[in-house]
Amino acid sequence: MKKSSNVFSRTAIFSATLLVCQLASVQVVQAQETPKSDVIVTEPATLTPATSTSLSTSNLLNTGTGAAQTAFTPGYELSGAKAGDGTAGTMTAPARGAPIVYGGLYIYLDARASAGQNNNVLGSANNTTSSSLFGLEPEIVAEVKNHGDRYTASYLGSYVRYQSSSSDNFNHHDFRIAGDDIFDSRTRLSWNAGYVLSTDPRGSTDRAISTTPDEWHAPSVAGIFSYGATDSMGRVEVDSSYLKKTYTNNRTTTIGSDVDISTVSARFFYRVAPKTSLLIEAKDIKSAYALTNSPNSNNDRRLMLGATWNATAATTGIFKIGYLNKSFDQAGISGYKGIAWEGKARWAPLTYSTVDATVSKLPSDGTGVGNYIMNNNYDLLWTHRWNTQFSSKVDLGYVKSDYVNGNRQDNLKNIGLGVSYDMRRWLRLGAEITNTNRSSTVSGNEFSRNVVLFTLQSTL
Repeated sequence: MKKSSNVFSRTAIFSATLLVCQLASVQVVQAQETPKSDVIVTEPATLTPATSTSLSTSNLLNTGTGAAQTAFTPGYELSGAKAGDGTAGTMTAPARGAPIVYGGLYIYLDARASAGQNNNVLGSANNTTSSSLFGLEPEIVAEVKNHGDRYTASYLGSYVRYQSSSSDNFNHHDFRIAGDDIFDSRTRLSWNAGYVLSTDPRGSTDRAISTTPDEWHAPSVAGIFSYGATDSMGRVEVDSSYLKKTYTNNRTTTIGSDVDISTVSARFFYRVAPKTSLLIEAKDIKSAYALTNSPNSNNDRRLMLGATWNATAATTGIFKIGYLNKSFDQAGISGYKGIAWEGKARWAPLTYSTVDATVSKLPSDGTGVGNYIMNNNYDLLWTHRWNTQFSSKVDLGYVKSDYVNGNRQDNLKNIGLGVSYDMRRWLRLGAEITNTNRSSTVSGNEFSRNVVLFTLQSTL
């Protein structure tokens, strides 16, 4: 294990050094040798959506409190803070639009502006605050390729201003450097290091609501090592990640939420058909809260069995079910021992129409109520392109959240409708409306929210 760790460290350092050297050489060439006319802009494919549609084998790490908070929070308030998305062992940032090319460096620029209305900013049962809002999401990705390997440095920002609730304004920043190293047809290593500055929107946790959102920052590192060709009988993946989340304001209520999260997992895939594999996965997630004698520090251990399939060109998916043991460091706090599952599937009956389904039963750490939260999450997304320019999406979501030893159960329903129109290859107009309703066994925790957004997305 120590030898593998050293190999990973040396490879990551080499990859990062290569990217930095490329960036440095571009600056020199641009400033001293390359005339402005040598800057090349190539023609790319049509503008693609901002979110990835690839199925993931494992989400390594997410600093959110789980499905309940994710479903509660409007999409424009969500931030990254993922130490890689585990998408088929790929951790480099996706590129959209036409690149600006300087030698071996490709730079992609993307931005989305939005304006809309949120009729319940805090998710309150009474005395709701309604506000118009304006947002800007700039993204830059610098890419270097070297004999099949790929390295990226990226920045994603999110700036939102509320017209009638300026206390809830926020700026999110996500800086990341990543690499995908392919040693041969059987061996590959992907790594990711990042730094996020973000917020928990007011009302999105069970902590007492302060006068401003809870601000935090989080450095993170992660890596996935894969051995085995995609068409081999057996394949092995090992991954590890670490994230340190620290809150910087409202310390009266957030001091107990500073946490170090470390994850180690391994999985073995056994091919039983040309496009179907069985898998076994073992995962250990350690959440060490900084507060002395914190009741939240815990260990989450999972042993899952499942399958991945690509039965036809129209059907792909992954599903895992198994045993989960969530135990707390402090004596006397009851944890969870029982069944857990997670799965994703895609059905594409037509080349221009897809249906994505996501299901899970997994626990998440509490943020003020109960020992932990057990979330049952179900989501269905239909995306359809009606012609070369016009497309639509329909999203249905349901989250059942049981606050263990908190005498509370929430049921949250989401319905989202969206349309987009490609005016040009590089310019997209969009509109979406989302309705969220939460019922609860605890009076005062129920709320209803409607969010309307109009967006303008552009690339080079």
